[in-house]
Amino acid sequence: MKVMSLAKRSLKLATVSMLAAGVTLVAAPIAANAGGISPSANRCYTQWWNTSWAQRCDGATLAAKYTSNVKCSWPEIPNRSLTATRSVGSTDTFWGADCMYGAYGGTITVG
Repeated sequence: MKVMSLAKRSLKLATVSMLAAGVTLVAAPIAANAGGISPSANRCYTQWWNTSWAQRCDGATLAAKYTSNVKCSWPEIPNRSLTATRSVGSTDTFWGADCMYGAYGGTITVG
């Protein structure tokens, strides 16, 4: 009898340990990313934090189309992109579609 109860306890401990490890693995991709700001192009830049991101300008110095890109954290596959036409002096903020698990690595290009 004592051997059986020891086996049952070991099985319970192993099951609880595996469940706890599984919860940790499932929760890991949800961790938030730190924010950042891309290098600027004509005083315009891409800014990201957690799952959100936006294209911003501190008074655009060139009238043009600006394209912002961010990468979305795994397991989300598609990255996000947004193109906005700006006039000289533009200070508008254009919000991009959120990433589900996190945004990072923003860029901005002109043209």
